[in-house]
Amino acid sequence: MSTSPANPRFPPGPPLGPVIVTGGCGFVGSHLVDALLVLSPTLSIHVLDINTTRNRVDHSTFPNVIYHRVDVSDRAAILSLFQSIKPATVFHAASPDALGQSLAIFERVILQGARNMISASLAVGTVKAFIYTSTSSVVHDNVSDLVDADETWPVLDWPRQKRHYTLMKAKAETEILALNRNNETGMLTTSIRPSSIFGERDFTQLGKIVESIRQGKGKWQMGDGKNLYSFTYVANTVDGHVLAAQKLLGAHGKPPLADDIKVEGEAFNITNDEDWLFWDYQRAVAALIGLPVKKEDVMVIPAWLALFIASLAEWITWAVTLGKGRLVMTWDAIRFVTIHRTLKCEKAKKRLGYKPRVGMQEGLERATRWFIENESA
Repeated sequence: MSTSPANPRFPPGPPLGPVIVTGGCGFVGSHLVDALLVLSPTLSIHVLDINTTRNRVDHSTFPNVIYHRVDVSDRAAILSLFQSIKPATVFHAASPDALGQSLAIFERVILQGARNMISASLAVGTVKAFIYTSTSSVVHDNVSDLVDADETWPVLDWPRQKRHYTLMKAKAETEILALNRNNETGMLTTSIRPSSIFGERDFTQLGKIVESIRQGKGKWQMGDGKNLYSFTYVANTVDGHVLAAQKLLGAHGKPPLADDIKVEGEAFNITNDEDWLFWDYQRAVAALIGLPVKKEDVMVIPAWLALFIASLAEWITWAVTLGKGRLVMTWDAIRFVTIHRTLKCEKAKKRLGYKPRVGMQEGLERATRWFIENESA
């Protein structure tokens, strides 16, 4: 079997193409396309997205990247594309915004979308490797401290998992991993669980932080500021995806490896392996956009007080709007920024050969520089 040429970013490995990347015009998906082109500039890549007007590569430079406007919840359309493309590798990264969507949308896009991708992969019979973009939240109730969580932690179901986005992600991941080798085509599957992704092309998370800082809220801190977080720079995130794909392609058609080294049927945490204090992250962004916050200017609101105020505000809003109103700073949101949330990525380092190439500070510098240059574009 021929292998892809070696480069500084990825080891040599079996050819991945043709490749499908769902959500390939989105934040993570577009970076995944970039990484695949680093691996092989001539790789046949088909991007499936509901909006194909953003984050496209230059067609004159990469005519091998083809864009298809399609909704992953449209089963017939997905199957038709698979039958035409006949992919060997599928990266399923498409996902709606985790905030502000209804359960119906999460179920349709995340769960039904994943089922459509699985169904098409099995129907076409050419898919050897299926890599799912999950979330580290599948093991977290989002209100308790999460300290050094690894992949042995159980995936939470309702009622312990109350976030509909995460609940649907967990269900999709479980179904995808259960299909590994349990199909007529021998397709191998794996799941990547990034933690708090940041980087270029992110207007959502970074945009909210920048907006808050510009409104003068960068000085405020809820809680004692000692809560650690595991973040992941987006280029490191997609490195984990590509490395996993290489491992699956290398294992396809062969007997399973030992349980302590195999990649197929497994989930992998991906982080920057460099935990930061949550509020240091916010203040690093403030400094990088030219609005630094001095230590003596930080205004601390005790966590208990912030949570009490949020609960009171939620109750008043519910009463006044008859349950129809929604707040941005809810009890859950306040709690989320005052807890510890750290994860271990030793499994990815050992089995995938993963190593974060870009550190936290450099990643934030790249992300904020891109944001400032593009926010008015």
